[in-house]
Amino acid sequence: MTLTSSLLLLAQTGAKAPKPGDWSFGWSSVGAVAAVSVTIIFVLWLTTKWAAARKNKNSHSPWGLFTDLCTSHRLTRRERQLVTRLAQHCQLEHPSTLFIESAWWEPERLGPAWLRCRPELEKLRKRLFAVR
Repeated sequence: MTLTSSLLLLAQTGAKAPKPGDWSFGWSSVGAVAAVSVTIIFVLWLTTKWAAARKNKNSHSPWGLFTDLCTSHRLTRRERQLVTRLAQHCQLEHPSTLFIESAWWEPERLGPAWLRCRPELEKLRKRLFAVR
């Protein structure tokens, strides 16, 4: 038997297709669909508001700007950790000043605690403040 004849035989023996008047889709079903739709729309609206508030909070944050500068300068994870430690060591209210003022990178200002990291800091300082 071919596929077509099998399908025709199955269609004749199967249950009859529903007619438009056979379904019982009343007002309770309409209300349920409306409630689900309103819930989905509300959740999407709430998620959008939350994402916008989070983005706004991060864009007006000194540490958010610092993170953006680290990303734009393509600092590695190790370099980010080092610059973050430097900003915390200097107790900077706006850590992004490390990308503006090279004086924060001077060995005299850092002290003996940064002796092991000085070569890496100097290399990073030259990369950030190089004349192009």
